[in-house]
Parts: sequence; structure tokens; C-alpha cells
Amino acid sequence: MATTAWKWSRDPGVAPGISIAQMKELEDFSRKTTKWMQVQLELVDMKIGKEIEGLRRDVEDKIEEQALALETSIMNLKSQVEDMDSSVQRLTQDGLLTKKEGMELIASIIQQRAAEESGKSLTLDDVRIAARQIVEAELEKHSADGIGRVDYALGSGGGKIIEHSEGFFTGGRAGWLSILGAGLSAGGAVRHPMAHKVLEPSYGEPGQCLPLKGSNVFVEIALRTHIHPDAITIEHVPKSVAYDVTSAPKDFRVFGWLERSIQAGTIARPVKKLLLGEFSYSLDGSNIQTFSFPEEVSRELINTVRIHITSNHGSASHTCLYRVRVHGFEPSPQHF
Repeated sequence: MATTAWKWSRDPGVAPGISIAQMKELEDFSRKTTKWMQVQLELVDMKIGKEIEGLRRDVEDKIEEQALALETSIMNLKSQVEDMDSSVQRLTQDGLLTKKEGMELIASIIQQRAAEESGKSLTLDDVRIAARQIVEAELEKHSADGIGRVDYALGSGGGKIIEHSEGFFTGGRAGWLSILGAGLSAGGAVRHPMAHKVLEPSYGEPGQCLPLKGSNVFVEIALRTHIHPDAITIEHVPKSVAYDVTSAPKDFRVFGWLERSIQAGTIARPVKKLLLGEFSYSLDGSNIQTFSFPEEVSRELINTVRIHITSNHGSASHTCLYRVRVHGFEPSPQHF
């Protein structure tokens, strides 16, 4: 078996078994390795720096490119809006559109272009197409009774006036003739000859209403069928053509119930009257105003309503009702 010879160094700083020459070799190797690693780190730093610089330039180029594209799009949009404004001005000058309608038209077309993601220029033809669509939509809405909701109080559909508070009659011979021409309500009171107007389409003619005496008045209406009610619409003559807006209803309550028997001359009294809601008709809004009932009310089944007006807009003599509409949905057949 071979025997390994160990040489012990007299240098106390040298590990046993390692000669001074070997120690120098290790030191030289360590210095070279350290230097090599430093060179490699510098190369890595340079490489990373170049890559970062390249990425920075790429990002700057892309940002500049997008900014240029955005600027071009804005210039195109500005040009299109100017062209559209010119087109709308031509239509407003011809009396085909008001300024407000023209601005709404521009907004609608721009929104349409944005939705289509199209860069196509806006032209007078676009205005004409949009205007035609608006007109067609308004005509469709008008053909759907102005608000596009089923009216279960409509007279031609089977709705009937059951009773109303005391009617208002003008003095003189005309007033007496009106009273003589009036019928009787289910309760035996005099029915105003204009009572049916409440359940008919209104065409904005002043005076074509049911005038009731005072400011605390009511009208009861039998609906065409049983429904779950969800809203009521009150209509008055437009303020722009009204002779006197003070007779318009203001605060009112709506009651509903289920009449078990509704026949001419014989009305069974309701089991209970449900308060459907309390509302206020405003002269600052549209002349046709719809008021929604609370959601829980829609679960109830009714076929009769009472509109109790507790105040009007200032008239001490009478309150005018032009039209009342009742909306809702019919129950499923298995309900009965």
C-alpha cells in the first residue's frame, strides 16, 4: 500500500499540507477568476443596457406612432363634425330641424360611427338617414298611443266611466243644455256629457276634457279586464296651447280594487280599496306623464280604479281631466 508523504510548512499562515507555491497558484487562480467574473458582469450589464435602450426606443417609437395616429383621428373627427355642422345648418335654415334637434342628431350619428368603429366621414346623407329614423320612430310611437303601453282604461277597448264627482258646467243657456244632455252615473249622479273624453285619445285640443267642480275631485273607471296594475298615465293639454293651466290636476291618489259585478245600473261594492300610489302632476314636465306603482302593488288583481285629485294648479272653480290611462299586465289563465 502506497504511503503518502506530508510536508509540513513552517509558514504559520499556510494550511498544513499545502506548499507556498501551491498557495500562490491558488491566489493567481482566484484573481483571474474574479477578474473574469467582473468582465462577464460588465458584459451582461452592457447587454442588458443595450436591450433596455432598444426597448425604450421601441416604446418611444410606438408612443409617437400612436400619438400621430390619434392626432390624425382627431383632425378627421374635427373635419367631420364641421361638415356635419354645416349640413345641419342647412337643414335648420330650411326649417326642417330645430337647433336642439340638430345637435341631438349629430350626437346620435357620432355614437353610431363609434359603435361601428368606422372612419367614414359624416355627410348630409347621414343626417337625412338619421332624421328619417327619428321620424319613423316617432310615428311608430304615436301609432302605439303616444307612449307605447297598453291602456286598459281605453273606452274603445272596453273601459267605462262608473262615477265621478260633481261636474263643472258653464253658466247660461249652453250650461243648461249641457246638463240636459248629461246622463246618470252608476250611483245615480249626473254624468257630465264630456266624461267619455277621459278614456279617449287626446289630440291636444283645449277644452276637450272632463271638467269637475272644485279642486278636490275624483273619477272611477272600470277597466276592460282584470289586470295586475303597474302604472297610470295622466294627460293634460300642452302648456304651450292651454288657455288656463291652473285647472290641471296636481296632487292625486290612485286606488284600485276588484269589482265582482260590474253591470249597468248594478255595482257591487268593493271588498277593499287598495292604495296604488300617491303622485303629483307637474306643469314643468311633458303634458303626458306616467307614474309607476310600487312593485308589491303589481301582485294585486284589480279591474276598477279611482283617481282622487286632492289639488290642482290654482283654479278654484274647476279641475280638468283630459285623459287617464291605466297600465299593467293580464294574469295567466290558470289564475281564475
